[in-house]
Amino acid sequence: MEKAFEYLNHYIKNDSIIGMGSGSTIERYLPVMKNYIEKNNLDVTFLSTSLKTEKALEKLGLEVIFDAESIDVAIDGADQFTSECIAVKGGGGSLLREKQVDYFSEKIILIAHMDKKVTDFNHVPIPVEINQYLYKMTRRIIEETGASTTMRTGDEGLFVTDNGNFIIDCTYGSIDDLHALQQKLLNIPGVVETGIFDKYIEEIISFNDDAFKTLKQL
Repeated sequence: MEKAFEYLNHYIKNDSIIGMGSGSTIERYLPVMKNYIEKNNLDVTFLSTSLKTEKALEKLGLEVIFDAESIDVAIDGADQFTSECIAVKGGGGSLLREKQVDYFSEKIILIAHMDKKVTDFNHVPIPVEINQYLYKMTRRIIEETGASTTMRTGDEGLFVTDNGNFIIDCTYGSIDDLHALQQKLLNIPGVVETGIFDKYIEEIISFNDDAFKTLKQL
């Protein structure tokens, strides 16, 4: 992991705005990044995809903003990914802001353990963020796309995202066309966003304890 973090540091540039993602790998990376910024005397500003990451960045003394005219690079983790640089994200519940940051960034770099690589997303839980209003009916229509669904829960009942929405984890036995599935889900009134990231990703850094590999978008 250490070597992967060192490689990732090369994307931290002076006078840049960085979209920082969420998850356990990102949490471990932040102190390493902080040391790199201090060592090289870099001026870096951050946008955060979650309140948890925002607090972690601020605790390290790093500047966090809420809006920007441009984003130089987005750095995030992944729940699962393929060799085609397609990923499923949102296990931490931040998929809407992650999708926004990724879309508006000049580059998107993901980092994840090698064991998260899959050949396809069959039987992989795909997070779908939905509006709370009429959520039971929205769930029923989602199930008509062939999904087995589970309402995500937290310590106090149904999980609520930073944007005030619910999340349904959707599992499909067989997915013939991931992009078509995403469009079908997004066409359902009440669906805010999906955890399918089938565009934009420039590079995925996959690591284990001793080494790392990179996958790049063709």
